[in-house]
Amino acid sequence: MTNSIEIELRVQALRAYMREKGLQAFIFPSTDPHCGEYVPDHWMTRKWISGFDGSAGTAVVTLEDAALWTDSRYFLAAAEQLSGTPFCLMKEGLEDTPSISQWLSRTVQSSKSKVQSPENSQLAQSALNSQFSITPKIGVDGWVNTMADVRGLREELAKTGLQLCIGGDPADELWENRPNIPTNPIEIQPLEYAGETCQSKITRLRKALQQTGAEGTVVSQLDEIAWLLNLRGTDVHCNPVFVAYLLLTQTEATLFTNSEKITPEVASYLRENNIDTLPYSAITEALKSYKAKTLLLDPNTSNWNLQASMPESCNVVENNSLIAPMKAIKNEAEIRGFRNAMIRDGVAMVKFLRWLKPAVAAGNETEISIDKKLTALRAEQPLFRDISFDTIAAYGPHGAIVHYEATPESDVKLEPKGLLLLDSGAQYQDGTTDITRTIALGPLTESEKLDYTLVLKGHIRLALTKFPKGACGTQIDALARYAMW
Repeated sequence: MTNSIEIELRVQALRAYMREKGLQAFIFPSTDPHCGEYVPDHWMTRKWISGFDGSAGTAVVTLEDAALWTDSRYFLAAAEQLSGTPFCLMKEGLEDTPSISQWLSRTVQSSKSKVQSPENSQLAQSALNSQFSITPKIGVDGWVNTMADVRGLREELAKTGLQLCIGGDPADELWENRPNIPTNPIEIQPLEYAGETCQSKITRLRKALQQTGAEGTVVSQLDEIAWLLNLRGTDVHCNPVFVAYLLLTQTEATLFTNSEKITPEVASYLRENNIDTLPYSAITEALKSYKAKTLLLDPNTSNWNLQASMPESCNVVENNSLIAPMKAIKNEAEIRGFRNAMIRDGVAMVKFLRWLKPAVAAGNETEISIDKKLTALRAEQPLFRDISFDTIAAYGPHGAIVHYEATPESDVKLEPKGLLLLDSGAQYQDGTTDITRTIALGPLTESEKLDYTLVLKGHIRLALTKFPKGACGTQIDALARYAMW
């Protein structure tokens, strides 16, 4: 875990950078140029500047203050990780928590008032000229913010008298020993598991493009590229994807990814499927020289700089992803693969459950050790590739921490009593699993029995409920909570 002194030094360096660029604040989202929830280390700038390592959150640094917004899954973890740093925790979803734009308006304007105070008129005016433009500027990196996010934030900030400034990534200059963009080799997903050829999928996508009136599209989400091309990778922890863009028109397809990733086998496969390759960074120049009149981009998943790279002669057609609904409808091979993956995963889980209680009773088992044991049992199964997310093995009070992940500092010994929360999964060549179980390791308190039973009643009531088509989760939520209430 990064210590608070390191975070303080990084924030100070960032503020010097901001003064140099004429910025009064900078915003760090948790995503990457591909709108990923889980991202390669290279783009973990929010974690780098704040020390908070949760999968969701936004860090904001001004010339005098710093704050981090995250949701209820991470309230406890974020409070612990931010302790001693310049960042205060903003709990999203609570009534008294300001939005980022509201907080920025209040904080930046407050700083401006301090600079303008009459006590230091000459010095204040000098500082005002150097730190504040007529309209205070808030910086963001155009590569890691989507088109929709930039527009929404720009509009919100404008209402409070602030200007959004889309520029580069401060971490490019300030992050010492920043991890490189991954160069792990790409692999071909066998047709027996994909169930449909790459060319068939591309043909379907081109027909869908025609229906929108667009001549081409940029696919930037990594899971969509992997599915469309029947390729896999290991660039993102626990996710079988690789860093790339795909530019597709009615006649051409170009994959933008670093050449070190392309093995001779993959190069041959791409040639056979009429897919050209260019370096990852060449996407900008390719879009600047785009000749067709229309290009489809999904504003909710395409980063701002993709749109900004387009020539004025090209009309950007904004539309939801065309691949997502195609990918959502599984073919027979994919369905069979998921079922087979669940069976193999079930075998590993049953072996683990058989081993667990005697091992705990014998002593010396901890949250981390049982995680390793379960992963080892999964690795024995055919077609195992990796875990599908970091295992949550939370014993006793740790079960109350949403998305808890044991560390050497927090790891506790398991005893033959109380409850163990175990949330885990695996990536197999033919499917992905995710299974959660709450396990009694021995005698329970009356309170533990009551809580467990109330949750079980909620699951049963919801499972037996008949509800009309179109009903949403919030409409039936009360049924799951009824016994507790």
